[in-house]
Amino acid sequence: MIAPLSSTPGTLLPSQYVAGDSRQNSGSTLNFFELLNQSSGTTAAEPKVAAPAGPAAQESPSGLEAYLAKLTGTSKPAMVNEEQLFASILHNRIASTKGEGLARQFDTMLTTKLVEHTRADGVVFVEDAARAVLREMAGSGLLTMAEAETIHGQAFQAAQLDDDTTALYDSLGATSSTAVTATAIEKALAMLLKFDSGELPPAKLSLSYEQSQTDQTISAAGLTATSAAMAASSVTPVSGYSRSAEYTSNGVANGGRQYWRIPQSGPKFGKQLTAVFADGHTVVVKNTAQRYAENDGFIFRPGTGSESDPNSTTWTSHKGAFLHAPFGNNSKTVKLYWS
Repeated sequence: MIAPLSSTPGTLLPSQYVAGDSRQNSGSTLNFFELLNQSSGTTAAEPKVAAPAGPAAQESPSGLEAYLAKLTGTSKPAMVNEEQLFASILHNRIASTKGEGLARQFDTMLTTKLVEHTRADGVVFVEDAARAVLREMAGSGLLTMAEAETIHGQAFQAAQLDDDTTALYDSLGATSSTAVTATAIEKALAMLLKFDSGELPPAKLSLSYEQSQTDQTISAAGLTATSAAMAASSVTPVSGYSRSAEYTSNGVANGGRQYWRIPQSGPKFGKQLTAVFADGHTVVVKNTAQRYAENDGFIFRPGTGSESDPNSTTWTSHKGAFLHAPFGNNSKTVKLYWS
C-alpha cells in the first residue's frame, strides 16, 4: 500500500512527499486471492526451506530500529507503519538467515525500487518496492523461491499492527495502521521468535502477491502458509466460499509432482476455486474454464474442450479437472473450495 516517508538526510527515498489520504475506500470487499500475474511456465524443483534455527542477533530491537531509522530518515522514529515495519523485517530476516552481505544487497536494491515506486506526487509504495526486491532476488538466484516466500510470509505476518491481518497499511487516511516504534518492534520480534522456535510452522506468502497502486482499489494475490500459521495469524485463505471437497492424489508423474484427476470439470466448481494442499500451500484459480499454471510447477486443466483440437490447453482424457502440485510439494491430499 502507500506510505510517504521523511526527507531527512540519510533516508533511502526521494526528497519530497505529499501528505494526505491518497487512498479512498471504494466500498468493495477486499479480495485477498485475486491473482494479477498469471504465468503458464514451469521451473525446476525448488528446495524446501525450514524455519531459521533460533533467534538471531540481527533481529534484536536495535537491528530493526536502525533500519526503520534509515527508511524514515529519522534517527529515532516515534511511530512506524506496517509497510515500513515489513521492509525492515525483510532486511533483518535476510541478514539473520542468509548473512549481512546479502542484506546489504537487499538494501541497495531497495534504494532503487523505492525510487521506481514513487508516484509523481511523492507518495511511495514501500510494500510494493520491498516485494519487488524479493522477486528479483529469487529470479536471479540470490534466494531460492522457497527461501523468498518463507521470508516474505514471516515478515508479512510479523508486520501486522492491527486486526486486519490480510493486508499491510501505511500512515495515510482511515485505513492507516501505525504504532509506537518500540511497541511495533516488540510485537514483530515476538512473532518471529514463534517461527524460529517452531511454535509456528514456517509460513510462506507467494511473491505473486500484488498491491494495486490505484487510489480506488485494494487487491492482492496468493497467500500460501501452513494451516497452523494461518490460524494463528487469523488469515483465512478460504473465507467467502460455501462449498469444499477433499481429494487424494493419484500418484506422482512429470518431474515427481503429485497429481490429481478430479471427477468434475473445472466449470462445475463455479467461476473461481481455491486449492489448499495438505501442507497449506494455497493457489487460487481465477477462471475454472481455462488452463492455469504457476512457475513452481502447479498446473490446473479444467477438462473441457476437444481432444481433436491441437491447440487445446483445457482438454483432459477423463473429462474432469487435472491438478499438478508444485515441484517438491509432497502433499497427498488437496482440498478445493468454491461457491
